[in-house]
This record gives sequence, structure tokens and C-alpha cells, in this order.
Amino acid sequence: MTPEIERLLELADDLEQFKLGNCGPSDDPDMQTAYLYGFKDVVKRFVVAARRIDDADLQAELAVVNLDPQYITDAYDVRADLIPIVDLFRQKASDPAWGALAAAPKDFVDATLVARIASFSSQPFNLTKLVRFAVELNENYRRSNYLSCALLIRAVINHVPPIFGGRTFGQVVASSGRSVKAILGQLEESARDIGDLHTHEIVDGYSSPPTKNQIEPYKPALEVLFKEIERRLGTGAG
Repeated sequence: MTPEIERLLELADDLEQFKLGNCGPSDDPDMQTAYLYGFKDVVKRFVVAARRIDDADLQAELAVVNLDPQYITDAYDVRADLIPIVDLFRQKASDPAWGALAAAPKDFVDATLVARIASFSSQPFNLTKLVRFAVELNENYRRSNYLSCALLIRAVINHVPPIFGGRTFGQVVASSGRSVKAILGQLEESARDIGDLHTHEIVDGYSSPPTKNQIEPYKPALEVLFKEIERRLGTGAG
């Protein structure tokens, strides 16, 4: 069993063992507040850790959990929502093969590739922001923060054209070789639209954040982009 799964099992125990039943709506308000904030702390630690697990069923259940109950009665509802999720997690975690796969580190862009680019020196470009984009993209992807991922992908493709001698990413795509052009074209033709959609969409009865399915198709293309950056700037590493 991986350390990540073991830690999540410990947090699940903490959640199940929290004595929420010792406090009710007729108890002293200060007591209710103490129990409420103690419970929210336990809930957030469990949910944040669980969101790092790569399992679609688990993430779908977690997506609708209220992390900010306002009253002790709300906390009872949150607990009722979380206990079946804990049961689901325990069932899945009983399979060692699932645990090793689900808890494996997941990066949107290969972290070793990002580290190599970060090590480049004596370049005509300051790569600090590009590297930070990639680091935060990986962090948000592991935490299932797909809205942030969509915006960071768009930020990357807006940021890099000067490395390729262009002003726009469309020019970068147009000047690329045939195979690379087809791959990078996905970023210009649709990843940008996903980012624009979630940036400019106004609130209404239907607006919702992007899902993992909207983001994942661009992993290969963005990694190819970073490989092209490495290829162009790697000769200046030192």
C-alpha cells in the first residue's frame, strides 16, 4: 500500500471517529462553533488528500461535497455525504493494484522536462514565468483544479511565441514542421477555445467549470510544446 493511500485511510478514520454527535442545534452556540470548525478541518484534510487520487468514481462523488457548512445541522448533512465516499474509497483501496495506480504522481507536463528547462542559463529569454506556469499547472492538475488548468494552458501558449521567433501562437504553429504542426495545432484550435470559454463565460443557470475530460486531451500537445522549447533553447544550457 502506498504512503498516499495509507495517509488517506488515516484521514478517513479521523473523519469517521469525529464525535459530531456530541453536539446538536440546541447546544451552546460557542460549543456548536467549536465542533463545526473542528469538523470542517477534518473534512477539508480528507477531501484535499482524496482529490489527489486518480479515480473517476471517487472524484465524481467528491465534486459535490460541501466543504463549508455554516451550521451544525449542515455538518450532519456533510458527514452523511462523506461516509459513503469513505466506504467507496476503502473498497477500492483494498485492491493493492488500484492503490499503486491511483496514487501514482500525475503531471500534466513531465516534471523532469520542466526541471531541465528551468536549469537553462545564458538565454535571451527569462524562463521564470514559463516554468512557474508549468509547476502550477502540474500542482492544479494533481488537485483536480481543472479550471485553473484551462487558464494556465492558455497562458502558456500566449507566453511562448517569442521563443520561436513569432508574435502569436498561430505563427508558431504555422512555422512548425509537418508532424509538430498537427500536434501544436490542437492547442491553438481548441485548447485556446476551452480557456476562452471559461474566462469569458458569464454566470447563468448552465455555467459550470471544466471537467478532466475537457483538459486531458491537451497533455500530449503541451508536452510536445515544452520539448520543442527544450530543443530550441537547450544549446544555451550551461
